Amino acid sequence: MSATDLARMPLGAASGWRACVHVAIDAPPCWHPSLLAWLRHHGQGRTVCAVDVGQREAFVRGWAAAGDLPMPQLVEVADGCTVADVLGAAALAACGQDIAYVRADCAVAGEWDMLLARAAGTAERIAVASPLTAATPVLSPFAAAKPAWMEAEQVNRWLTHLSHGQVFEVPESAPFCAYWRVAALAEAGLVGSGGTLAAAEDELLRRGWRLVGCDWVYVDAPPAAGALTPRPSEGLQSFLTYHPLLRIRHGFGEAGAWGEASVPPPAPILKPVQLHIAHSWGGGLGRWVEDYCEADGGRWNLVLRSIGTWGAFGQRIALFRSHRMDRPLRDWLLDMPIGSIAIRHLQYRRIVDEIVRDFHVDAIVVSSLIGHSLDVLDLGLPTVVVGHDYTPFCAALSIHFDGVCTRCDGERLGACFERNPLNRFFRDAGPAYWQALREHYFVRLRQAHVRIAAPSDSVWRNLQTLAPALEGLAASIVPHGMAFAPVPEWTPPAEGRLRVVVLGSMAPQKGADILAAALPALSRFVDLWLVGCGDEGERFAELGRDRIVRRYERTELPAIITGIAPHVGLLLSIVPETFSYTLSELWALRVVPVATRLGGFGDRIEDGENGFLCDPGADEVVALLQALDADRERLGAVRARLAATPVRSCEDMVADYHRLLPLDERSPLPGVPPGLPGRPAAQYPPVEPGEHSGALVVDPQVPLRTVLKDFSAYLLRKIEATPRIGTIRKRIALALLRRLSMLLG
Repeated sequence: MSATDLARMPLGAASGWRACVHVAIDAPPCWHPSLLAWLRHHGQGRTVCAVDVGQREAFVRGWAAAGDLPMPQLVEVADGCTVADVLGAAALAACGQDIAYVRADCAVAGEWDMLLARAAGTAERIAVASPLTAATPVLSPFAAAKPAWMEAEQVNRWLTHLSHGQVFEVPESAPFCAYWRVAALAEAGLVGSGGTLAAAEDELLRRGWRLVGCDWVYVDAPPAAGALTPRPSEGLQSFLTYHPLLRIRHGFGEAGAWGEASVPPPAPILKPVQLHIAHSWGGGLGRWVEDYCEADGGRWNLVLRSIGTWGAFGQRIALFRSHRMDRPLRDWLLDMPIGSIAIRHLQYRRIVDEIVRDFHVDAIVVSSLIGHSLDVLDLGLPTVVVGHDYTPFCAALSIHFDGVCTRCDGERLGACFERNPLNRFFRDAGPAYWQALREHYFVRLRQAHVRIAAPSDSVWRNLQTLAPALEGLAASIVPHGMAFAPVPEWTPPAEGRLRVVVLGSMAPQKGADILAAALPALSRFVDLWLVGCGDEGERFAELGRDRIVRRYERTELPAIITGIAPHVGLLLSIVPETFSYTLSELWALRVVPVATRLGGFGDRIEDGENGFLCDPGADEVVALLQALDADRERLGAVRARLAATPVRSCEDMVADYHRLLPLDERSPLPGVPPGLPGRPAAQYPPVEPGEHSGALVVDPQVPLRTVLKDFSAYLLRKIEATPRIGTIRKRIALALLRRLSMLLG
């Protein structure tokens, strides 16, 4: 291909790239060991080697003697030629492909050329994409000198934790390593005509091209390059003062102080990207998102959370790199807060469009729409809606109003908003709005790119009963997995009273009234423990302090259960659970469950095989426990089966979702797989001063008294607006906070 042919190529017509390694020194084969390692593992078949005419024979002999790698394609350049000359010659040899240029004595790590290709393809009219490097302040991730112990590979490992997936404009490119678009090379006149790099960059800027750096790949300059001084240009001083890498520089300052022992392990950077849509309430949904992100090694999992308070669950929208709500990648304060779920929301749609564009999102996983807008279902990307609860069909979340609902027409929906104590979340939206929300939601579920998943059969069965508009749609049943440590050996006592544990919340919907009604009869033959009951356990204080564990860390549960050694675990929900992690935990701990015959309990428990079922009532619970107390062998047989049954893993669950959402290769350039350049979810540096920590933002320049005063005022408003807090506890908390406000002045 001639220089004229290249000049006529349309923008974006390159069919990939060739790596050009420029051998510019005298000691053949004169490649840095890291570059040879790259060639061995990644670069064969797409590499040309630019060698001075006078060094060709010496290079060929040295290459043959140095190792067993095949000789790359050679391109001869004039002795002492410039980088611009090499780029022009390489472009002709590459036959219309872009050029990933690197000096042979540079230190690289991983697939540096692919990562630079990723940056070059993020926007139109990017002429050159440069890596980070400590050789020039324009591209240095270090505020001062790079620590002497930190090599290129270690810097790149840190970038997997510190990168923000950022492409930023720069006044000049790195002269020893950069990705050049072939159309830009031709337009700058570098192909076949020579010139200087500086002149070519100035010409490209005049023609509307852009020079960029990216914060996800680092290259060490050749030792001979020394410290490069940026050439003077308009705006250079402002660029250096308000450098786009200031946040990363802070992180590298911390990394340098921690020392070599703190370098994180290697992690892949390019992987497909999934965006999870979730609220920030925690609970079972929060655990599912956490387990999913931890178990999914094949994809990046970003999490977009709604953050707010009662009456405005979507005041802020924050994007996190994983399930951890430590420091958002980005966050937005909504001009018009979302009280419950928005049918449409202009600013929200702009936000999700921005995320999809900037983070190369490949798929959407909708775990909750609370505080979000239905717009997220209209992005056209492969999308799965996961039925963790019954929203947005059910404003009460649990399809329970004077019993499990079997219909929900307009009249019953109106009564539900008036009288259902479980319908307490969305007071901004009345029955008419909720009916409209349902209709818009059902239309979106029928879009070709949307799939539906449920953790148990009853979820979809109940929804189809309640909503005839869903007829003809299908759902995939994907049970949740669970990460659970090995359980120590334990056995319930063969003699004595029946030992029963109630695991989890004692909120009304979890069967607190059933337990209270059954307690007088149970006390005659049962020893009862409440574990994880929360403050609702106050109602059962008569059991004694040693029988009530209000809260525990998940890792503590095996030891707690081993200490109790229960024969039975009670699950008394009066609402149809969509899955129940608590049931999975009892199975993993080899505790025989006794559960109400509702929802996921009825789906998952085979009566008499891996647990026992009864109707939701005090008399039914007492009768079943009496029968089991009289037949301990039956309990023992079920427990033996539980011990022989493996726990479904989170990895199994993730694999099922990957099959449900197979991702096409969508890439900015041929040969570049989809993925998010940036850090994985494993480790994080400390929160930077003045940045977000979860939902909290603190300006370090503000006096401590002011921070405490503002925070106490926020707590006052929060507690006053939260109906879940009991009257007595609310009165005490408000009195203490008002006293604190008075002391702070």
